[in-house]
Amino acid sequence: MQPKELNRGSALGGRMVSPTMKAVVDAVWAVWSISVSIYDYIHTNAMEERIHTLESAITVHQCIIGMLSAGLLALVTYVLLRKH
Repeated sequence: MQPKELNRGSALGGRMVSPTMKAVVDAVWAVWSISVSIYDYIHTNAMEERIHTLESAITVHQCIIGMLSAGLLALVTYVLLRKH
């Protein structure tokens, strides 16, 4: 028993096929590969846009938290200095 090849031809059982059938299989394989690449590109782009939006929201929240912390520190400092 010979090992099967691990390529597109293995789906055909290693049999001899007509050149037309081989061309059809190659064309379908090419269209499939291109379609998968486009799908991956679109979904990767969409994910990157969502990540960028989240990064912007996190930056805004960090700035707000920083300002609130500074305000709280100023208020505590004012209260402590006023008591003395």
